[in-house]
Amino acid sequence: MISVIIPTYNEAAVIQETLRRAAAALRSVREEFEIVVVDDSSADGTTERVESLASEVPVRVLRRPGRLGLATAVLDGGATARGDVWAVMDADLQHPPEVLASLAKAMREGADLVIGSRYVPGGGTSDWTWVRRMISRTATHMAATVLPLKLASVGDPMSGLFMIRKSALENAQLNPLGYKILLEIIAKAHYTKLVEVPYVFQEREKGASKLGARQYLEYLQHLLRLAVGTGQLWSWIRYGVVALTGAVIDIALFVFLVKKAGWKPTPALLLAIEAALLNNFFWSEAFTFRSGRNVALHPGVGRRLARYEAICTPSAGLNFMVTGLWMTLDARVLSAAAAGVVAGGALNLLINIPAIWRTWAGRR
Repeated sequence: MISVIIPTYNEAAVIQETLRRAAAALRSVREEFEIVVVDDSSADGTTERVESLASEVPVRVLRRPGRLGLATAVLDGGATARGDVWAVMDADLQHPPEVLASLAKAMREGADLVIGSRYVPGGGTSDWTWVRRMISRTATHMAATVLPLKLASVGDPMSGLFMIRKSALENAQLNPLGYKILLEIIAKAHYTKLVEVPYVFQEREKGASKLGARQYLEYLQHLLRLAVGTGQLWSWIRYGVVALTGAVIDIALFVFLVKKAGWKPTPALLLAIEAALLNNFFWSEAFTFRSGRNVALHPGVGRRLARYEAICTPSAGLNFMVTGLWMTLDARVLSAAAAGVVAGGALNLLINIPAIWRTWAGRR
């Protein structure tokens, strides 16, 4: 049975339509279900409107005192759920309830976690402004950068529309903060098969958004907490140490070849950058993402190296261009090399981290 958990706070204007459409979607695919509405002391009659549908829809209300947050509402609703699958969605119709049918179908086909995704082919964000799209994409990329081994291969880890088998949450030690419960689940749940189903996020037509500065701050705190709790903070520290050694090799080798060995800047820079990339790759193999095996004999090392080199090509190119440009403006080789390394490193940090770490994700 599927237990649909819907957190609410002052959603009287839309809650009945949400419940009717959710029930119709699951009935259309012949799923047994219940709906658990978890309400944080709404003052607009939300709970009364829910209860008035009890004879039409299998729904019940869990009332909580005060505004305790969406993520904990999901856990409290799950604690009372009778189903072996949890479905989570918003009450405001920004998540089209009809998508529940597609999520349920994916669960039937063997998925352990199914995410309604805006960022896979077929998904979208309705009529969002470019500013809102940028904020959403930035938040998603930030999550994948902070937790790359967990989130780098997930298109929409920020989604609030998903289904998960209850068994995948056993012993998961969930401790969410704020409103992005899916981040907690992806990072800590025990699942084998994750599937993303496309949907188009709809604009709210009734009621008011609950997002504000507090929710954004809680999101950042939640990411930091997950980085520590999953151990990825320590992987980040190891990665940083490796990146620092690569920077030193890049700069030192370039300066030596140009100043001491008499090389021309172009071949010297190409060799220095490649030496730094190889250093970073093999130390990441042995140290950042250590496997306990001889690095040179580890299966797939050549494939991973080729992937790593391809991912780092844009940052290496930027390093090359900035260093060359700097040398035309300033004859000092050391400062030019340092400027190139900083530029290339910044590009990797801001854009490439999820893809770089995904190179080793299969070994974790």
